[in-house]
Amino acid sequence: MKVKLTKISKVILVLCVLLLIVGVLSMIFVIDDEAARSRIVFSMFETLVMIVLILLPILLNRMIHVRIPSSMEIIFVVFCFGSLMLGDVADFYGRFPWWDDLQHGISGILLGILGYIIINTFNAPEQSGRLRFSPVFVSIWVLCFALSCGALWEIAEYCVDGWFGLNSQQFLESSGTFDASTPLVGHEALKDTMYDLMLDLAGGAIISIAGYFDMRHIRQRFTGLSLEFDKN
Repeated sequence: MKVKLTKISKVILVLCVLLLIVGVLSMIFVIDDEAARSRIVFSMFETLVMIVLILLPILLNRMIHVRIPSSMEIIFVVFCFGSLMLGDVADFYGRFPWWDDLQHGISGILLGILGYIIINTFNAPEQSGRLRFSPVFVSIWVLCFALSCGALWEIAEYCVDGWFGLNSQQFLESSGTFDASTPLVGHEALKDTMYDLMLDLAGGAIISIAGYFDMRHIRQRFTGLSLEFDKN
């Protein structure tokens, strides 16, 4: 069964395409202001990333036959929109200091759910009625998946800050994405990145623990069905 985009995803996709067109037109007319050009290029880059993320459910379905539920897709797309478009492009990270913590806390939970969906796609019961992976393995996988994706995101933020002269990792005294001020020193310069990773870890741990008990329940159910089958 082919996966189709939800209505919300389609609306956000159209909006992103329009923003990309506006960015291209802005690049044509913005010539001398290097700071403005850098912001426009960054916004276009974030918009392209957003478009890829919107299409990700379709790509996963076609490449590895992973089907993400519509409700999960909506939550995923809305979260990405809040993080990339509102957080970076609209600079919510600078306007609202709590926005970054909120996004990373939610991202850890969403990444944990995504990791749980992916591992369970390959965790079909064998002929003996047993699941391929134990609850402990699934739990560890979910936690590692969420934390790894969070680490990759921090690497991407580090690279983007270097390429476009931004402040995504909040290593400057000002808190906005586009603010340029005095760099922080020592432990303070690492605080934003480490807090983000800890929030990713906490969110992933919640789903990891929940997934462990869910897998135990599923395993007991399959074991019960297998015993009934053997008796018959």
